[in-house]
Amino acid sequence: MFIPTIKGQGSEEQKAKWLPLAESFQIIGTYAQTEIGHGTFVRGLETIATYDKTTQEFIIHSPTHSACKWWPGNRMFEIILYMDAF
Repeated sequence: MFIPTIKGQGSEEQKAKWLPLAESFQIIGTYAQTEIGHGTFVRGLETIATYDKTTQEFIIHSPTHSACKWWPGNRMFEIILYMDAF
């Protein structure tokens, strides 16, 4: 889901920067939508990502346990990934 998301939603500048790195495995990324308390019900997601212009970083805030990311990417049997961002 990482590379297709860049291809489908990235600007030309973003594609030029990130696709060569991702396709040559110099970077690894993921797409995480599922929350433990909401499944794939996107409108119910609690996690908020706020861009901080001063640091040029995203601040990720998952306010409750039900907002934790669990098994993103449908890789339940190959990779178990648990991300709890507060």
